[in-house]
Amino acid sequence: MTPDQVPAWRKAERERLLAERAARPLAARQDEAAALARHLDALLAARFSGPAGLVVSGYWPIKSEPDLRPWLTALHQQGARTALPVVETRAAPLVFRPWAPGAAMERGHWNILVPADPAHIIPQVTLAPLVGWDRQGYRLGYGGGYFDRTLAALAPRPLVIGVGSQAAEIETIHPQPHDIPLDAIVTGEGVQVLRG
Repeated sequence: MTPDQVPAWRKAERERLLAERAARPLAARQDEAAALARHLDALLAARFSGPAGLVVSGYWPIKSEPDLRPWLTALHQQGARTALPVVETRAAPLVFRPWAPGAAMERGHWNILVPADPAHIIPQVTLAPLVGWDRQGYRLGYGGGYFDRTLAALAPRPLVIGVGSQAAEIETIHPQPHDIPLDAIVTGEGVQVLRG
């Protein structure tokens, strides 16, 4: 594949993977989210001796993404500080706002709910929802480049864990110079990629 063919290939692959994900029954997606939560718990326990004191960013699920809000709630109850990513400026890195169960929310860009509290927090761990992924740790997202810009800008860089479906694995996303590999990829089947 030539470099000028990659954008069209990615767009078609993204559309295919999103359609497959949306077609999965709700019960299967809920089971997958529960399995993801168990695997994430094990990964955090191995890396950090558990969630107490950690700053962990999740995401507000859209487009049939795994709903890990119950997991974030459990982390918060175990002493973690939780956050959600927010687009405050288009085409700029994401910021992370504190979130807790029952927090006031408002509509952000693309009508996604975000914490109303404008404070920023730097996560030690951040989840990145996957549209597709490969064994080299690269993520195929929605095509806006927000996570890559954010990872390039964050210092210190958090542990970045891609979360999604085993069925979303592809041979390669055909990484481009701006693509940044994730530290781990977790699916309902377990930890698939673990770098470092």
